[in-house]
Amino acid sequence: MRKDWATIELCDRFFDAIERKDYDTLEKCYAPEAIVWHSHDCLYQSRESNLAMLKQGMTLHKKMHFADRRVHAFEGGFVQQHTLYVTRANDFVGQMDVCFIGYTRDGMISRAYEYFDIGQREKFLGPSA
Repeated sequence: MRKDWATIELCDRFFDAIERKDYDTLEKCYAPEAIVWHSHDCLYQSRESNLAMLKQGMTLHKKMHFADRRVHAFEGGFVQQHTLYVTRANDFVGQMDVCFIGYTRDGMISRAYEYFDIGQREKFLGPSA
């Protein structure tokens, strides 16, 4: 298998696991030392903290869907641009455009950077947020 296909498969497995609420698969996508940075607070999040946040989202939200996925592999990682749709408990469907950059090691995500426009906050969280 070509390296770029293995990297794209990891990317797909990661985001598919979130959509399916498959926490076990999601957890296996992260390397033990993984850290995640988000553009909304410019802070680094530990693997454990990020997994807890994702698990909470899987529990709270009715559905999460990554539409219009555009994936590009590069040596040592991948970039995925997508629109995230989240169906909340009150049936509000929020959406946000996201750019996720994942650096990989040994077939797992070791470092990630997630960028989104905080100007889309109301469109994502709803008018009452």
